[in-house]
Amino acid sequence: MSIKNLDLDLLRSFAAVAELGSISAAAQRIGRTQSAVSLQMDRLAEQLGFPVVERKGRGVALTPRGAAFLDDARRLLDLNDRVLGHHLRSGFSEPLRLGFVQDVAESALQRILARLGSLFPGAPITVRVCSTNTMIEKLRIGELDLAAGYRVETDVPTRLIMREQMCWIGARSLRLNPEEPVPLLMFESPCIFRSAAISALTAAGRSFRIALTSPSLPGVMAAVGAGLGITLRSARSLRPDLMTIGDLGTQPLPHFEYALYSRAENRLPALDQIEQVIEEELRRERPLFAVA
Repeated sequence: MSIKNLDLDLLRSFAAVAELGSISAAAQRIGRTQSAVSLQMDRLAEQLGFPVVERKGRGVALTPRGAAFLDDARRLLDLNDRVLGHHLRSGFSEPLRLGFVQDVAESALQRILARLGSLFPGAPITVRVCSTNTMIEKLRIGELDLAAGYRVETDVPTRLIMREQMCWIGARSLRLNPEEPVPLLMFESPCIFRSAAISALTAAGRSFRIALTSPSLPGVMAAVGAGLGITLRSARSLRPDLMTIGDLGTQPLPHFEYALYSRAENRLPALDQIEQVIEEELRRERPLFAVA
């Protein structure tokens, strides 16, 4: 029996298609044409002996066997990147100063830092978790090299990477009285979720009260879990003891967008790879709305 070798280029394209749910979006990310990526999916199917993706509406979806294969494909790619990082990129030793909003820090940061540590083993990495506006200011004065935050208007170089739907979140045991003001558990102002929550309830004619204000996401989510009220976040914040709340009478809630911000000058050569890692890990967290 002859031994087959999987083509890592095919696996990388497959992982991009799986994360983005679109061959055209994956082609744009990896720098190939749409037809080339389609041919890659056909070649991967030939190597494996089963199709990994199938057409679904305007995009594509994983086949059952393709979904089962995805984790193995990612493990192979991660191993490849670690080996290359250890043997080929160990000469990169410049400090990497990164910033993240709390939603990223709570969900994907551990995987991001693990991958960056493998890719750049000789580079000291420092991380600041703070608001988007604070990160942008740190970029301006040269204290950060790259930041992942919410999209805001700024003159700092910005790359939009994805968007998510806002949703009301509360404890499964919570019972809201429609005759009483909605108890809101919110970040300190300014905060895009706080502003959106107040605007949505005001437009619906629903009274509310700020039951808790916290500078930290764990503080807000602890109060949500305790049943003190509800908050407005993304589905990324859901846990088994929490649920989305859909009966507040508000109009459809807005999306919010994640963006990568970088310094205008003295851009490090490693930042392109770091941006790719951050985007991949944020998208890996859960199915998200892809940027058109």
